[in-house]
Amino acid sequence: MTFLRLLSASANQNITYNCYQSVAWQDAATGSYDKAMRFLGSNDEEMSYDNSPYIHALVDGCAKTVLEIDTPKVEQVPIVDIMFNDFGEAAQKFGFEVGPACFLG
Repeated sequence: MTFLRLLSASANQNITYNCYQSVAWQDAATGSYDKAMRFLGSNDEEMSYDNSPYIHALVDGCAKTVLEIDTPKVEQVPIVDIMFNDFGEAAQKFGFEVGPACFLG
């Protein structure tokens, strides 16, 4: 992994959040990002809406959210942990898929 990072100028990875009555990124009702997911990168750096300009919502809907991490900090990828902030209510459901980490020269 170290050699791959040395040869790369950027890295990206997608995370897909499938949900029912749960917020993944921006809360459409309030416009707030208070419930946005948080990610832990391979370099132990925490990333989310409030501290990383490298996360972009490709789709941010009520049933599906696709986030792309596209960063010049290649040591952040792959993602090693995800913190979900909007769960625990009786009617909420969610699942997620973590896409492959891609390193670009």
